[in-house]
Amino acid sequence: MINETLGIVIVNYNSAELLEQCVSAIFNSNIQNLLLKVVIVDNNSNDGSFELDMPYNQQLILIKNTDNKGFGYACNQGVEVLKSMKYLLFLNPDTQVGLNTFTESITFLKSSSDVSILGTMHKNEIGEIQTSCSYTPKPIPMIWDILGLSKVLPNVFRPATLMINFNHKESRFVDQVMGAYMLMEKDVFDKLNGFDNRFFVYYEDADFALRAKKIGFLSYYNSTIEIMHSGRGTTKKIFHITLFYNLRSRIQFAYKHYGKFCGALILFLTLTLEPITRGLYNLIKNPSENKNTFKAFKLLYRDTFK
Repeated sequence: MINETLGIVIVNYNSAELLEQCVSAIFNSNIQNLLLKVVIVDNNSNDGSFELDMPYNQQLILIKNTDNKGFGYACNQGVEVLKSMKYLLFLNPDTQVGLNTFTESITFLKSSSDVSILGTMHKNEIGEIQTSCSYTPKPIPMIWDILGLSKVLPNVFRPATLMINFNHKESRFVDQVMGAYMLMEKDVFDKLNGFDNRFFVYYEDADFALRAKKIGFLSYYNSTIEIMHSGRGTTKKIFHITLFYNLRSRIQFAYKHYGKFCGALILFLTLTLEPITRGLYNLIKNPSENKNTFKAFKLLYRDTFK
C-alpha cells in the first residue's frame, strides 16, 4: 500500500479537449493512497482551455500565463506550487494514465535505488507501441540528421535522438525518457535546478536527462507500466513553428554541452545545408511540406541574425 505525495505538472497550450480527458483519467485512477496535487500551467491558450468545466481546488490548480514562455519555463512554474511533494511527474495533456499507473510507477521507483527518472510504455489509441526513449544527442549523429543521411539510411547513420533500434518491448536503462511522462523524486529535480529556461521547447528534457546522468541520476524505461499517448498535441497544427524551435534548441544544446566550436559548426550546417537536404527529402516524400520548411528556416535566420 502506498501512502505518498505526488505532484503532477501539466503544461497546456491549446489542447482543451485532450486536457480534459487527461485530467479525468488522473482522477479516475487508483489514487486513494496518494496525496495528490495536479498543477495545470496554461501558456496563454486561445482555444477555450481557460473555460474548461473542471473542479479547480486544492487538488487541481490552474496557473494562467499571459504569454507563452516555453515548456521548460512552465514546468518550473508548476513545480513552485508543489514544494511539499515527495514525487514529481511531468505529464503531457495528450496522455491518459491507466487505473494503476501511479501506484505501479511509485512502487517501482521506491524499490529501485539505482533509478532516478522513470518513464513508461506509450501506446496510441489503437494499442500500438510508440517510441518514447531517446539517445543523448551527440555531434556526429546531429550532422547525420542535418545531411539527411539518418533519414535515408538510419541503420547506417544513426539518428541523433530516435532509438530506432529499440522495440520498446523490454525494460532497460536509457539516456532519456520522453517528457510526456517523466517521474522522479522532487529532490532530483531540485538538485538539477529544474529545466533550463533557455530551451523554449524541445531538448529541454534531453538537457535535463544529460545533466542528471552526469551526477549519477539514471533514467529507466519500464515496459510493464503503460499510458495512452495520442500524440495529437497542438504542435502538428503549427509545423513550421515547431520545426523552428526544434532546430534552434538543437543548436543551443550543441553550444551548451559541446562547446563553441561544435555549436558554431552545427549552426553553420543547419543554416546552409539543412534547408537543401530537407527540401530534397520533401520533394520525394511530401512536396507540400516545403512551404512549412521554408517558413521554419526563415524564422531561424531572423532569430539568428536579429
